[in-house]
Amino acid sequence: MNTKPIIATGRTAEIIEYDNEHVLKLFRPDLPEHLVEMEFNNSKAVYETGVHCPEPIEMREYGGRKGILYTRISGSTMLQTLFQNPSVLTEEARKFAAIHIDIHKRSVEKVPAQKERLEEQIKHAPLMTAQEKDQVAERLRKLRNGDQLCHGDFHPDNIIHGESTDWVIDWMTATRGNPAGDVARTYLMLKFGQVAEEMPQDVQAMVAQVRNRILEIYLEEYLNQSSVTMDDIRDWTLPLAAARLGEWIPKEEKKQLLEWIRSHL
Repeated sequence: MNTKPIIATGRTAEIIEYDNEHVLKLFRPDLPEHLVEMEFNNSKAVYETGVHCPEPIEMREYGGRKGILYTRISGSTMLQTLFQNPSVLTEEARKFAAIHIDIHKRSVEKVPAQKERLEEQIKHAPLMTAQEKDQVAERLRKLRNGDQLCHGDFHPDNIIHGESTDWVIDWMTATRGNPAGDVARTYLMLKFGQVAEEMPQDVQAMVAQVRNRILEIYLEEYLNQSSVTMDDIRDWTLPLAAARLGEWIPKEEKKQLLEWIRSHL
């Protein structure tokens, strides 16, 4: 049983205090061990590119659960900053795009290939028919490859504002590939992502409004500061949406994604 203080909780893991210089990311007991190993290896590869991310030290078991020991960083997430001070939304959304562009400027080898991972996820995606999966996979195969670093889960809660730098966390889904696919993934999360159902309706509405505004500014800034076009992003949204169906996301979000997928086949 975990007796150390919990710093943060996510869908797949808890961050617990380990010592003054380290935290332990402790994964859910039902998460396959190969995914923990994937995050550790990806994080090492990303750290070596110079991206500002916590350094992974070693894999470690604690309380019967698999974990990764990371160097400790401190600060508030971009999402927390937005809720604490909504007036900085435009500035934060532009920074969100700038950080993503900086990630995409880096080439990387020691992480999985983007299209290979997506094709495997689409193959095992729930709710879709075999014919629908084949259609999506065929579109994926026609898309341009790349060797740029892609985060795979880039959203405001995965950016931590430190005292002197911004940190990017959670690299389990990192790949080498086409940045347009990574932007498409962020687009889908901001467009379809669900908030907790227990939140009051007015709070849910406010979150949706903030999320839509972030998406609008982020896309405008990213397109203005990179060579990626909106058509490039649109081409990637279908396979990314299909792949997302197999993730631990709310049923309502899966329902909306499935409807969107079928309307775009």
